[in-house]
Amino acid sequence: MSNASPLSAYQWDFVTPGLPDGAFLEAPGFSPTPMELRVMLLAHLRPRAQSLVWDVGGGTGALALEIARLMPSGQVHTLERDPDAIELLNANRERFGIANLHIHAGAAPDDLAQLPPHPDRVLLEVGRPLGNVLKAVWEALVPEGRLVISTASLEGLVDATDTLGQLQAKDLQVVQATVHRMQRRGSQAKLAAAEPLFLIAAER
Repeated sequence: MSNASPLSAYQWDFVTPGLPDGAFLEAPGFSPTPMELRVMLLAHLRPRAQSLVWDVGGGTGALALEIARLMPSGQVHTLERDPDAIELLNANRERFGIANLHIHAGAAPDDLAQLPPHPDRVLLEVGRPLGNVLKAVWEALVPEGRLVISTASLEGLVDATDTLGQLQAKDLQVVQATVHRMQRRGSQAKLAAAEPLFLIAAER
């Protein structure tokens, strides 16, 4: 499935978030959210030391691992439907030696009941409009809890902001983020852009 061959445990000795992209095992079709965007998403999520975090749509697990590493007294539960992604999530969890990240196989909204109730932080990664999923996670979120949505889809952005408006979300923020990184080809250097990301943050 992937190049996720067994590797020695990865050591990151710094207190800052932002694990290097290359620290994560990858597979065809799965690459980690770029480090700069992970840091921005974490800043808007604002997890507490003992938060209960839902990560709906775990992918490679890069962001869930970042969150779990920063709050060892808290718990992160990720819901992912793709078997290949789950295999990759497990491999990355083992590589980093993270014990407080729990992986659940399933899709939202039907399988959200697998996750422990009353999260105070929810991360929702969507590729298309998913108003029914958003309403379900909002209902589960505790009062004054925070929700962060990431999407590369303009339709997903419109759907999320419209739905959050109907739900009377507080402190609604929308950010478009694009990361440009230097790449070298021979003696020339240029800036190459990663896929733009819409970040929507709100408080219940």
